[in-house]
Amino acid sequence: MKNGRKLPISAQTLSFFGLMALCFVAFGLAKPVYATLDNLYAMVLSACLSAVLATAMGVVIAAGGFDLCVGHTAGFATLMCGYFLRDIGLDAYASIALAVLLAAVIGALNGLLISRLGISSFIVTLGMQFVLVGTRQWITAGNSYRANSVIKDIVQGNALWGVSNMVVISVIFLAIVGLVMQKTAFGRKMQFVGANIVTSEFTGIPVRLMTFLAFLISGIIAGIVGILQFSKLTSATINIGDGWLFSAMTIAVFSGVIFGRFKVHGIALVALLITMITTGINMLGVSSAWTNFVLGVILLLSLFGGKYIHFGTHDRKRSGAHERKKTV
Repeated sequence: MKNGRKLPISAQTLSFFGLMALCFVAFGLAKPVYATLDNLYAMVLSACLSAVLATAMGVVIAAGGFDLCVGHTAGFATLMCGYFLRDIGLDAYASIALAVLLAAVIGALNGLLISRLGISSFIVTLGMQFVLVGTRQWITAGNSYRANSVIKDIVQGNALWGVSNMVVISVIFLAIVGLVMQKTAFGRKMQFVGANIVTSEFTGIPVRLMTFLAFLISGIIAGIVGILQFSKLTSATINIGDGWLFSAMTIAVFSGVIFGRFKVHGIALVALLITMITTGINMLGVSSAWTNFVLGVILLLSLFGGKYIHFGTHDRKRSGAHERKKTV
């Protein structure tokens, strides 16, 4: 770039807009209903909670860990909210608060075991998966639960200008997490721990505390997603949340690989792109097995493009530095 000026939008972000435009045109030509505004709005709605849950995984990855029970934590919060509401007889607000609190406790237990005992985050969170599966069966005895009108109205109502509460809540939540992780000293320290834990210890960053807080935040986010899912689905079954890990993991890893660090807008773009691809494949009546194939190809192309962008950036920086030295 001339005069050292940066583009207002990164090359990675522009590439994502290009991929989404390509999906919109390609699937729209094959299936005209795909390109309608109603379908586009439906895809945005579908991507909202996937993006929010992926931020839980993204925070942990940014701190150098991995949370394999994030989907089960969200599902457990959904199920426990219904349990408190129907079996215990609590009101909606108390049920929501206790369900999110339980999710936070799960995140805190993960954080304590990992930060204090030095156990791998893979092992701890994988073990927590089995604990949650057994605990939910023991507490609920396999019962399903229905949401009441208060919980349903959380995301099923429309906010200003006819926009769904789901979109408004998700945008606000993503903005808050992005602000904390990208613009505050706390968020930058947490990402620095994930980038280089040894250097972080020498610079005085409380590594153990940051690791603990990353998993605590992940648990709280998962609990909130569980409540939002309960409001969206209006019901909670014993196996709810079992398939949510793959989506959160894919989105968070995609975003981390392409953008190189925690970027909340990157998580949102990846969530929307994956939703667009999945929706398009389903509309065409193609086997769902092709979804993973297409996502794998996009990941490889993104890795290649990301490497090219990074190398190009480094070359420009080196050439710029060389020119400045010559001028001096």
